[in-house]
Amino acid sequence: MLLRRFTSLCLLAVSVVFLMTPLSAGVLSGNHLIMVTASDCPWCEAFEDEVGKGYPKTEESKLLPLRRHDIYDPVPKDMADLLPATMTPTFIVIKDGKEAGRIIGYPGYELFWWRLSEFTR
Repeated sequence: MLLRRFTSLCLLAVSVVFLMTPLSAGVLSGNHLIMVTASDCPWCEAFEDEVGKGYPKTEESKLLPLRRHDIYDPVPKDMADLLPATMTPTFIVIKDGKEAGRIIGYPGYELFWWRLSEFTR
């Protein structure tokens, strides 16, 4: 009788742990700036010309390395828990593995850096 109760409690505990575990296979970790982009997006091209090429050389890239994801590609497993982007470009700021905010659209060189500074201070 005691063994049956113990077994039932163990099964219940395992079930609760399983139900509380996220179903996504991967989880974002660390800090990133994810750029959701598209090859047919003129604003994405403007970002690449004005910011993207030099971004790896900036202090901001040390805090938020840039990672690009094409909106038409399947969502990587580690990004499955993020709300999907609805337009390009969308810049998703990830801090300590969690979304800290977004910059939707490319507002131009100066405004992009100003908006990004809100997340790097």
